[in-house]
Amino acid sequence: MQILILLHILATVVWVGGMFFAHNCLRPVVLAQLEPPQRLRLWNGVFGRFFPWVWASVATLIGTGQYLVIFMGGMGAVAYPIHIMVALGYLMAVI
Repeated sequence: MQILILLHILATVVWVGGMFFAHNCLRPVVLAQLEPPQRLRLWNGVFGRFFPWVWASVATLIGTGQYLVIFMGGMGAVAYPIHIMVALGYLMAVI
C-alpha cells in the first residue's frame, strides 16, 4: 500500500507541479522575452513533451486512488472528504 501512496503522490506532483511551473514560472518569462510566433513554437514543444506525462499521471492517480478506496472498504466506508476528493479528481481529469 505504501508504494501505491507514493505513486499517487508522485503523479500529483507531476500533474499539478508541472502546471504550476508552466503558468507561474515559464509563462511570465515567455511573455516578456519572446514574440508571438516564437511563443507558439515554444508552447507547442513544451506541452508536446509535458502532456504525455500528464496523461500518465491522470491514469496513475485514478488507478491508485480507486485501489486505495477499495482497500479502505469502498466508498461507503470512507469519510465524505474522500468523496469530494474523488469527485474533484474525476472533474479535473475530464476538464
